[in-house]
Amino acid sequence: MTAPAPLDRVEITEILIASARRGDHEAIGALGADAFRRIVAFYRYTGMSPDQAEDLAADSVENIISHLPSLKKPSAYNAWMWAITRNRLRSWFRSQKSANVRELASPEPATPDEIVVIREEHEQVVRALATLDLKDRELLWLREVLELDYRSIALRIESSSGAVRIACYRARQKLSDAYRIEEGPDQ
Repeated sequence: MTAPAPLDRVEITEILIASARRGDHEAIGALGADAFRRIVAFYRYTGMSPDQAEDLAADSVENIISHLPSLKKPSAYNAWMWAITRNRLRSWFRSQKSANVRELASPEPATPDEIVVIREEHEQVVRALATLDLKDRELLWLREVLELDYRSIALRIESSSGAVRIACYRARQKLSDAYRIEEGPDQ
């Protein structure tokens, strides 16, 4: 007789969701603790201080747990959780009216080697961006940094949403190709 295959993360999450919906406090705690850890890391990566990240993550987890009954497919939990997390982050940024332009910072690197790698990667990205024309850089800025939807970008540059979508796709491809060239063949 062979042993049953171990459960993967999705199956474990689905079991926890089913238990949490029945009111199992341990399952609710396990879901919340796992989500909190992952969300804090995500918020820290966006440049938030540890206190800000933990406060916002706590709000996000509270929202996730309180809306768990509305989750239609437990298999979609991960995407649903990240959608709530991103929406909370966007709301937080909007509430920070004192800074019109936000500069996202990475957590401080731990070792001198990490500092060197980050500096080299930054220089590669800057060189790759420099190869793009002004229009492509503007499209990438509007879409990827300011997170505007295609319709909003189209209104700004007086074009159609479809044309903007295609132009953004092409600009990302050009940047990706330029970055690969900057990265070198042995990477």
